Amino acid sequence: MTYSDNLLNKISSFGILGYSVEKIIDLTEPDDPDRFRIDFSTPGTEINKAYRKGKTTGEYNLDKSLFDKATKVHDTVSNTILDNRMDKKRVNDKIFENFNL
Repeated sequence: MTYSDNLLNKISSFGILGYSVEKIIDLTEPDDPDRFRIDFSTPGTEINKAYRKGKTTGEYNLDKSLFDKATKVHDTVSNTILDNRMDKKRVNDKIFENFNL
């Protein structure tokens, strides 16, 4: 299925916020929600790539903000949160690498 650039930009924004596919369907009201779910969960589709790009962008922005606070302002809370996020990310990356989950 082909999606408009406008919709793909919205999907990317929803990815930044980490919205679920069901919330995205509620907000965008696609003509074929079942096809949308399939495309959303299929690697390589336009929708999947847009969502993943948004999600990765959101994660980067948060990590960068925490890093800046931890290093420039010496905020220990930000440093702890960043360390925890990095540890979780390493575990999740291994799970994805080994089980594609």
